[in-house]
Amino acid sequence: MLITRGYRTQLDLNHQQITLCKQHAGAVRWSWNWGLRRKQEVYQQEKRWISAMELHRELNTLKQTEIPWMYEVSKAAPQEALRDLDQAYRNFFRRCGLKKEGKWKGKPGFPKPKTKRKGVGSFRLTGSIHIYEQAIELPRFGRLRLHECGYLPTSGVAVLSATVSEEAGRWFVSVQVSEQVPDPPQASGPPIGVDTGIKTLAQCSDGRAIANPKALTSELKRIKRLHRWLSRKQKGSKNRAKARQKLARKYARVSHVREDALHKGTSQLTRAQLTPEEREIRKAEIAATLSEPKAKVKPKRGKRSKKEPPPEPLLKTIANKVKAKQMKKLLRQARTLDAQRRPAVVVLEDLHVAGMRTEPQAGSGNQRCRIRRVQAANGLQNVLARRKPAVGRSLVCFHQTVLWLQPYQRRDRPFRAHLCLRASGL
Repeated sequence: MLITRGYRTQLDLNHQQITLCKQHAGAVRWSWNWGLRRKQEVYQQEKRWISAMELHRELNTLKQTEIPWMYEVSKAAPQEALRDLDQAYRNFFRRCGLKKEGKWKGKPGFPKPKTKRKGVGSFRLTGSIHIYEQAIELPRFGRLRLHECGYLPTSGVAVLSATVSEEAGRWFVSVQVSEQVPDPPQASGPPIGVDTGIKTLAQCSDGRAIANPKALTSELKRIKRLHRWLSRKQKGSKNRAKARQKLARKYARVSHVREDALHKGTSQLTRAQLTPEEREIRKAEIAATLSEPKAKVKPKRGKRSKKEPPPEPLLKTIANKVKAKQMKKLLRQARTLDAQRRPAVVVLEDLHVAGMRTEPQAGSGNQRCRIRRVQAANGLQNVLARRKPAVGRSLVCFHQTVLWLQPYQRRDRPFRAHLCLRASGL
């Protein structure tokens, strides 16, 4: 089947490239704010909504007179920003319609102007994008060095777009590609229930427990120290900017630890659990089916460089790295032989009930979304266990899978439901 997937990795940029990235992010921010003003003006005068293509034609006219600095950046960056603005308006009207029907709670979310207070920002590029083993080539940027080599796909995919973003002083690129993957075999294992908690990230009905890294608790002492250090710096000084960046990197580390735990936890739930011996046997089987890759090493250039072929150990090392990368990708794919080891149905605790909240470190909402995406790619089904507000107990039936949601005895405290896995017979 054909899927659309994103790969995100860090960039290694020099000062000139960082300046160009900031220029693109500033152009996107200016285009968004200008397009938002123009949409409001046209609606007040003509009672209609101007489209992104009309805004882009007006922007091209302004480039020749008022904003000649826009020629220094790629034309795709402001154009994609105006398209995002159109999508934000469509989402706003859709939520307004749902709110009238009583299906949407909260604010509809009218588009707001962009500022630097929440970060430098990001920009999306389209067109001629090429991915190499150690670099990526973007329009108007040329080749940018990658911090992690061998992660982005270099062949067999169609590159759709590339989004460059900044986070705590580091720059990342997210490449959206369209690739062909084999259809996942349908899982036929016994269903399991997942109860998200505080001590553990998730507790399964089959006895497995996914540990909670508690990233914020482990870094809280350092974060407090950095906050005190930042408060003692003079406002507007360079030392204050350095302290702010260190604090931002610490918060970014907490976020990355959470994301890593969610990725590993969802992989444990949706993939077949292999023992170390079975994993080695599987690797040997995959290695036997793969052909030996051809490693190409370019000779060094220069007057003093010798025009000799690279040594044999170097070629063998590079070939082994390429083969290990292929084996790792094939090892993650779902197989028909492992259908009995993967659960056919995964029942998740619904966290939208009042009082059903976990520790901030757990990231349960992100975990549920992540599990849904992984399950769709591995041939699994997903069920949410809900509780009706007016009923003390609710019964959820799905494919002869029954779950009882039973409240605690103390009703004076905020209600927190849990899965009675023994009553479900899982």
